[in-house]
Formats: sequence, structure tokens, C-alpha cells
Amino acid sequence: MAVPEAREGTPEADLLLGARPEHVQLSAASALRASVLDAEYLGTTQIVTVTTAQGATLKARISSEVAVRPGEQTGLTFRPEKLSVFEKRSGRVLRSALHQEAARG
Repeated sequence: MAVPEAREGTPEADLLLGARPEHVQLSAASALRASVLDAEYLGTTQIVTVTTAQGATLKARISSEVAVRPGEQTGLTFRPEKLSVFEKRSGRVLRSALHQEAARG
């Protein structure tokens, strides 16, 4: 998985990766696996809550036409151009290569 490089010199152990639910996708082919905890129907979309083997909980906004059930295993993919890097302790978003490219574009 491509992760934006933080530009502020923060040690990797002190970083968190952030993704909005609409930038998370379920993919059977992905090596990053998760277990479905819940799905909230919202009409044409649904918010699916998943947890990874590492204990991270994420939400994905997907089409309501995709059938998911609690306990089901799935893979996760992300839109790498939409990921953010945060400082774990403060929650502050860090400048990254991604943000510098967006400012130029």
C-alpha cells in the first residue's frame, strides 16, 4: 500500500494513517484483511465498519448493493492520493508529499 511520506521528521512509530470512509474500498483480492463488524444502510450507500487483525477499526462507504454480513472476512484498499498522515499524540495532520503535490497542481 502506498503511504504518503511525512515531511515533518516525525518518527514512523508516532504516526497514524487516516482515510475518509469514501476513500476505503472492500476488495476480495487485497492482502490487507479485515472482519466486518456492522453495516449501516443509508439508501444508495452503506457505512461498513471493519476491524483489522492489528486491531484498527475503519469505516468504508460503499454501495448498498454490495452484500456484507457481520463476521465476514474482506480485503481493504485505499485511494492513496486521499490518505492523510497524523501525529499520534496530538492528532495534528502532518504535511506530506501528497499535500505538497496538491499545492503545486
